[in-house]
Amino acid sequence: MKLEEHVPLAPLTTLGVGGEARFFVEAHTLQEVTDALDYARTHALPVFVLGGGSNIVIADSGFEGLVLHVCIAGITCEEREKGRVNVTAGAGVLWDDLVAYTVAHGFIGLECLSGIPGTVGGAVVANLGAYGAQCSDTFVSAEVLARDDETHTARVFTNGMCEFSYHDSMFGHMPGRYLVLEATFSLLTTGTSHLSYRDNRFDLAALAAKHGREPTPADVRAAILEMRAEKGVLASSYKSAGSFFHMPFVSSEMYAKTVAKAQILDSTKEERLRPWAWEQPDGAYKIAPGFLLEYTEFQKGYVRGAAGISPKHTLCIINIAGARASEIALLARAMQQAVENVFGIHLEREVEYVGAVEKEN
Repeated sequence: MKLEEHVPLAPLTTLGVGGEARFFVEAHTLQEVTDALDYARTHALPVFVLGGGSNIVIADSGFEGLVLHVCIAGITCEEREKGRVNVTAGAGVLWDDLVAYTVAHGFIGLECLSGIPGTVGGAVVANLGAYGAQCSDTFVSAEVLARDDETHTARVFTNGMCEFSYHDSMFGHMPGRYLVLEATFSLLTTGTSHLSYRDNRFDLAALAAKHGREPTPADVRAAILEMRAEKGVLASSYKSAGSFFHMPFVSSEMYAKTVAKAQILDSTKEERLRPWAWEQPDGAYKIAPGFLLEYTEFQKGYVRGAAGISPKHTLCIINIAGARASEIALLARAMQQAVENVFGIHLEREVEYVGAVEKEN
């Protein structure tokens, strides 16, 4: 294990803000992971597990503990029953590298999750999702380490044990307890992509008409990457942590009030931005937070100091020119307050704050 001190963390994140890690270990093997955890335990240090550096804002004061950068690599395949294959990837594999690998091999199941930053480990923890698909749709199991287990015995958690929900899992709502080492996904080797997502940018039927045949996983991946580029949410577009807020779920009564309020404020805009809400099996509605922000001052291209909002995507707070974490957090809080003032709906933050981000405001 190579232990480093006072390592700048901003370059290791997609947002590019934050201070130093007091201690830092880059772990490529299980042994290096366990050595790092032992060191932290011996010295009573808090631990933050860093993956691809997306979906986080690190405090300007950094992290006064040990940052464990999990870089466990490797992708393997195992044929299962006819028409299926299990693909296993190390937690440190970049998620989009895994997706590209599966598409290149003609496997079906991950193509809709193309172009999303982060690692395989992070995808499992957050139950990564986009365009009608979720990580949990194809997830079989993960090899996991309980961080309080001094014997460092890896355990296997199957899909049903992980308590997956919208953009969350048991690993997400029990932060710091478990560390994902690798994950396995069950993918189809024959057939075509089956997608439920449709909006004004993407329609599987339109894609089929364009190609004159059923779209292949490569066709779907290309279309998704093109759409993400248009929205400015590819990792190469802007310095961003990704979508900053979750989609809120509201009652049918609150949905009706939201429709009425939006139409009073600007009925043309409300109609133009449809669909912006989706009814759920329980009668609740999932609302696009970007739609709600369209009725505030916080719209695409908004700038406040060195921070701002992407010119292409309302939910992406961006680091324009050397922004500090405190500036990012202040802007996020102002966006939340503005939506509450207009619609009475609270936007829950999707991005994780690491260190004393909120105390620095």
